[in-house]
Amino acid sequence: MVPRTPPKVLDRAIEFEPPLDRVDQVTFAFRGTAEQFVAGLTKAGLVSTSLRIEVTDERGHVSERSWQHPRLFSASDVVDRVRWQLQGSGSIDSGLASPIAKVAVAPEAVDDIGHHEDGLWGGGADERIHHGLTRVQGMLGHDAVVTATIGGGRALSDRQVLVPWGDRPVGVARSDRPWPGSLPAPAPSTVFEVPRPVAVLSASGEPVEVTDRGDVTAPIVSFSPTGAARDARPVDSWAGPWPVRERWWDASLARAMHRFQLVDADGTAWLLSLTGTAWFAEARYD
Repeated sequence: MVPRTPPKVLDRAIEFEPPLDRVDQVTFAFRGTAEQFVAGLTKAGLVSTSLRIEVTDERGHVSERSWQHPRLFSASDVVDRVRWQLQGSGSIDSGLASPIAKVAVAPEAVDDIGHHEDGLWGGGADERIHHGLTRVQGMLGHDAVVTATIGGGRALSDRQVLVPWGDRPVGVARSDRPWPGSLPAPAPSTVFEVPRPVAVLSASGEPVEVTDRGDVTAPIVSFSPTGAARDARPVDSWAGPWPVRERWWDASLARAMHRFQLVDADGTAWLLSLTGTAWFAEARYD
């Protein structure tokens, strides 16, 4: 399936005189235009999977945004996108920062309508899931319903990317490209959103560090998942360090750390990182 470049004749717009200063007023007035937009596509035997909405206020300022859809845009979907775009500069309760004079919608990518017809027995479970998520998104807002995707990066937290339902990942580092220094499979099952401070100790109870030559200052003997010495537990095995250095050419963005894998006496495996002299738990192998 190759999306086509749509003709200009499918574009639709509505102007408001006088300009409207409330989100609910704009979306209500735009509903008929959205229905005309979808009807024009249907008449041409097409559906839109990506569209562009331009909102012009009374001062002539234009807000432009592209929107994606996992299947195809219905009229209510188009109205939802207009509302979400407007809510970026105001709210239904407080009104808009500036009254809206014009709303225009244009398809950016279209596909043959035959590729999106329901099967003989309906759309099935996937269709019900889509409508359910879209309904919740319509009630709570565009960013309230997200799906997870895997991006590229060396840190596990960098690879966790949440994308609003229906959008394609944009500006996300690709996971299929080589990332020297990234963690090999298998990946940990629990990744901490914020790395947790921990303590990694030698036999003498001193914190273990890594020298400039990349050697540990002492064998790792005990580990505290809370960072408190009183919670230290024996270590069965450990491996590392594996250095990770990023953006060394930019002092403001540079990052350097050493990674370790460790199994404590309870049999729990951890992914740890040492930044300077500070130890953190990035993830746990459950």
